[in-house]
Amino acid sequence: MIRPYVNLKSENKINDFMLVLQNNIKKFESLEGVIGITLNGGMSRGYADYLSEIDIVIYLDKRNYELWNNGKSPIPIGITMFKKCLYDIKILNLEEEKQKSWDSVALWDLSYAKVLYDPNGEIKKLISDKLMIKTEPLQAEGLLFGCWWYFRLAGDIWIHRGDIIQGHYMLNSAVTKLIEALFIANGEYIPHEKWIIHFSRTLPWTPIQWNKRLLEAMSTGDLSLESLIKRQSIIEKLWEEVDLYIAKNECPKFNLRVMQKTFYDLLKLLLQNDFITVEEWNRKASLSLLSEEPFFSFVTVINEKIVIDKEKAFSIKPEDLYYWHYEILEKVLSEI
Repeated sequence: MIRPYVNLKSENKINDFMLVLQNNIKKFESLEGVIGITLNGGMSRGYADYLSEIDIVIYLDKRNYELWNNGKSPIPIGITMFKKCLYDIKILNLEEEKQKSWDSVALWDLSYAKVLYDPNGEIKKLISDKLMIKTEPLQAEGLLFGCWWYFRLAGDIWIHRGDIIQGHYMLNSAVTKLIEALFIANGEYIPHEKWIIHFSRTLPWTPIQWNKRLLEAMSTGDLSLESLIKRQSIIEKLWEEVDLYIAKNECPKFNLRVMQKTFYDLLKLLLQNDFITVEEWNRKASLSLLSEEPFFSFVTVINEKIVIDKEKAFSIKPEDLYYWHYEILEKVLSEI
């Protein structure tokens, strides 16, 4: 599968930058405690221009990492000029990184990284181990909920209250969540914000006319109330397409929104039983969730059991719950 890539019309000076790096890399390799070095940033993705810096990550043993990180580094760390070229140098404790959980943005950067120095194969193994954590499209559930919250709940609030600037500010956040969800829908890690829109254009799947509609989703128009309402509608349609794409491919028989999937699964687990053990529930979710709707109204925790009152669940009316919760409960009850 072709991954997102840099697609720019500006002059690409990657070969010039790579030559500079090749001429200087021995200096970094020779430093005490260096286990490996990777090329990161835009150059690892095949692009550089006069505004670029050379991003390298130096992996150190524990002793030297502590020295470098406590003011005893043999070279400048961070943004620095080295032989008339701008570098951004980051240091990491290799053993510590092996144990850490990396977030999606860090994994995205790592997935494009190029190994420059790795005499014992330890960096290659680290990359392989970290990238075993794959992105699954259904993991976009929380991002889709976040997008919906910003464009629908917060959007409606500020449309009603007439604060156009505040409304557009909320829609800005909705667009961010939408684009992040789009990457997850494609099985990709979430890029750094510096690259996220650019890379979205070369994803394997996007909503139809993505470039044009993304521009519309980001436009504040003439800052009238009508512009806010129009923008909200544009974002909602894009959100619906991303949601439908994930549902069609991952759970085609699921007739609610992807953002409702976890609550649906948890409600089904409860309502298919008279009780379940606390241990069984804890494998799926936190007990604290039972103090919230739509669970609170019909479950009781007694000793190490969660007791389900199905009669009470069936008696719940639309006006008793927030509509988002009631939609899920109604769906589950219709299936048992």
